[in-house]
Amino acid sequence: MRLEGKVAIITGSTSGIGLEIAKSYVKNGAYITICGTNEEKLKKAKEIITNEYNDAKVLSIKADVSNTDDVIKLFVETNKEYGRIDILINNAGIAPSKSLEEMTDEEFIKVLNINTVGTFKCTREAIKYMKENGGSIINTSSFVSLYGSPSQAAYSASKAAINGLTKSNAKELGKYKIRVNAVAPGVVMTEMVKDNCNPETINRLNMMTPLGRGAEPNDLVGLYVYLGSDESLFTTGTIINIDGGLVM
Repeated sequence: MRLEGKVAIITGSTSGIGLEIAKSYVKNGAYITICGTNEEKLKKAKEIITNEYNDAKVLSIKADVSNTDDVIKLFVETNKEYGRIDILINNAGIAPSKSLEEMTDEEFIKVLNINTVGTFKCTREAIKYMKENGGSIINTSSFVSLYGSPSQAAYSASKAAINGLTKSNAKELGKYKIRVNAVAPGVVMTEMVKDNCNPETINRLNMMTPLGRGAEPNDLVGLYVYLGSDESLFTTGTIINIDGGLVM
């Protein structure tokens, strides 16, 4: 198995892309920590994973990645449970759809705090546990980081910042054999996308995609497995589009 014995923290892993990543990591032999801010969703996600994989090693921790104390607890408890941390997947994020005129300061800042500052805080904490033996940090970006989208100013800005963090952190942490990469999905048919994008927008983007459809969350997981595995030991600082050809 490609991730045999590796320990991974996956933020934003109670649904959508994060949950599919979690299942794929367990399938490939990883020990995982899932986290989110909703206790019920965490419980359900853990049940889904363990029902599908009876021998799964899954730790679930309630944590808000924008809260420094929660982030510290997430890493301390994972290290206490497994004795190491090899992979961090910064996947937690929100994507409210709101026009510039309607969006408040607080709403804009909340998106940045979760999507960008949360990624910074988790990455900063991960260094302590990866410095000695190296590791892999995988950030979830988006096609809107390059392409933009109406009523998505905060989300687009937060994901453009993720690209900058990815490249800067890759250059800074390479000396510790810590790889930092980002996955930039296109339209993915998650509940978050369905809730925040109207059908007309989704149909328009699907028509612009050479493969003619949006992705299902499971379409993305192979790339996350590759970036977490030893197959990617010489891959760092990359923003990899996985969008059906939408951006090229």
